[in-house]
Amino acid sequence: MKTVIIGSGNVATWFAFALKKAKIKVTQIYSPTLEHGKILADSCGCEAIDSMSELRSDANIYIFSIKDDAYEKTISEISFRMPLAVLTAGSVSQRVLAEKSERYGVVYPCQTISRLADFSKLVVPLCIEGDDKTTEDQLCEFARFVSDKVYKINEEQRENLHLAAVFSSNFTNAMYGVGFDILRASNIDSELIIPLLQNTLDKISLMNPWQAQTGPARRHDEKIIQKQLNELKENKLREIYRLISEWIENKTDGK
Repeated sequence: MKTVIIGSGNVATWFAFALKKAKIKVTQIYSPTLEHGKILADSCGCEAIDSMSELRSDANIYIFSIKDDAYEKTISEISFRMPLAVLTAGSVSQRVLAEKSERYGVVYPCQTISRLADFSKLVVPLCIEGDDKTTEDQLCEFARFVSDKVYKINEEQRENLHLAAVFSSNFTNAMYGVGFDILRASNIDSELIIPLLQNTLDKISLMNPWQAQTGPARRHDEKIIQKQLNELKENKLREIYRLISEWIENKTDGK
């Protein structure tokens, strides 16, 4: 099976790694920045291109891993109909591929991926959609070569999964960043808080996150909440602290 990867970012880098590990041949990698594409292409022994006019038409599957707002423009530059194309985005409709692909679908990795991570230890669930059942079944078979966790979902479910991931991972990571900034400003080693973060994650495998909730807002400890609000120097952070504390108080009231 010949594959082409359109993109050279974090997700594209993981797909290149996973396909190479599965011994699935990658023939081309497209990147608008050729030097980025070459780095990734060299890792899997294929050609790097920076123009869609150079895209080969003999691949079996085309994997699009680009910015959400770049799909329409990038696809419009393809001069032939692809036999099978997939997108990897959380909130882009597979129908964006319909004009230039005989069959199309989605292989969405439900994972936060950084090219600096150790991919050999990374568990990446893949969520599959297809334009019809035949395509969906074929994409599931393809996905099982690169992941042990493959799920069929529909577009609405994928969008909600992506939304849940934004809250659960992206926003949470930003809060880690705030915590680390506070520690750094106080000359406290960030390693001190790592066991707390790990235990917080471990608990939600045993109970509902709302059951696991602790802290001043959960206890309705208004004195501590006000004290910590006063300690925050940035207005934006005070507003975030206040809104989240109110949300926790309301959500856990009487529980």
